[in-house]
Amino acid sequence: MRKSFLVLTGLCLMLAGCDVFSAKPANMAMKPEAAEDPLMKKPIPSDFIESNLNVVAVGDSLTAGVGDADNNGGYVGDVSDLLQLEEEVSSVDVSNFGVRGHKTNDLLKVLGKRDVIEKLREADIILMTIGGNDIMKVTRNHIMDLQLEPYREEQPRFEKRFAKILKTIRSANPDAVIVYTGLYNPFKFMLPELSEIDTIVEEWNQASNKMIMADGNAIFVPTEDLFATRSYGKLLYVDEFHPSETGYSLIADRVYTSLSEQNE
Repeated sequence: MRKSFLVLTGLCLMLAGCDVFSAKPANMAMKPEAAEDPLMKKPIPSDFIESNLNVVAVGDSLTAGVGDADNNGGYVGDVSDLLQLEEEVSSVDVSNFGVRGHKTNDLLKVLGKRDVIEKLREADIILMTIGGNDIMKVTRNHIMDLQLEPYREEQPRFEKRFAKILKTIRSANPDAVIVYTGLYNPFKFMLPELSEIDTIVEEWNQASNKMIMADGNAIFVPTEDLFATRSYGKLLYVDEFHPSETGYSLIADRVYTSLSEQNE
């Protein structure tokens, strides 16, 4: 009973802090040496790159870069920096429409805005993170009795909205490559007793990956394994929910590598 109370109390505090505040970092971990990167970065083929790249980012707090103490725009900014290093690229124009706390239904509203549609039409690369807050909503609504059933009841609705998101993006731009960064479990080490989250993250990732693969010009970038290890130091921000600048760096490396492999 005491153990359950402590786990519940810890989860309540973490859920309350996810969207309400963002504390200043204390002792943030150093970024890993390139030699330790699990995925070696490969240059993107020159026939893929245009001299002026337009990158549009949409989604939630990960797209907004919450937790990046370097203030470089999270993984979106890091991907932009990597693209800028390519000799054939003269400039990278980034339009970031990420909003902290957004769920799939919120993103659909964003995608309906005229200025967002105009940017999507001009995009060469579209970066997206979404779905984590959909899971967190279910967690909040069932915090006193966390079971798999409510998540699985919500999953078909998530899939329907996710499919509509892809369709909306494609109606604006049928040619740009879409890069969707998958979900991870931020409670992996803080609250290991919540093993249900691991199961749900895996199932929701499988569903979104299937839709991404069906697009034909989209990439699913897994991140669950990145945040399932401590070998690179502290990958989460002080709120123990969002990635730190180190975590964002690893995500960006994987996104960049996936783009290169897509066009080999």
